[in-house]
Order: sequence, then structure tokens, then C-alpha cells
Amino acid sequence: MIDEYYLYTFESTHGAIATEQILKPLGCIIMPVPRAVSSSCGISVRIEKDKIEEAKTLFAEKSELRPAEYRLLHITHDKSDKENGFHYDICE
Repeated sequence: MIDEYYLYTFESTHGAIATEQILKPLGCIIMPVPRAVSSSCGISVRIEKDKIEEAKTLFAEKSELRPAEYRLLHITHDKSDKENGFHYDICE
């Protein structure tokens, strides 16, 4: 099964919790960082692909995190896709 979505990962749990509060109106989900993705913090915030533009705008307007403190990833194949494996791209 392919499960396409976006994922914010963080250097600290503070960043993850602050971002979850910002993006909560968009239905974001807090989840563990997938093993295929390295991160200093084990918590990530998942955004569905149909909400990503709104999420980027809200995050840019309200987050106090510096670019070095988070990454935005586009997950194109999740870990349950045994044939293709786990794939992601880092978003700018």
C-alpha cells in the first residue's frame, strides 16, 4: 500500500509539540519518526497531502523554529509498501 503524506521532523520534542499546536486545525497527527528517517527527536507531525499548502503557510506565519531545527519530508512510499520500500524527498 502506498501512503503519500508530508512529515515534519524536529531536533527537539519542543518543536514537535509547538508545531502540532499550530497545525492542529488542519488535522495533523503526532507520530513516531519512521525508522527510515533519521532525526534527533523521535516525534514527527504528519500532514495529509491535500493540506500541505495550508500547513506550510500556517507554519511559516506562526512557528518560531529556525530551518536547522526541523525538516519537511514528502513521503511517497511508506514502510508498508514492501515492493517499493520507504521513499521520501526533503522539501525546501
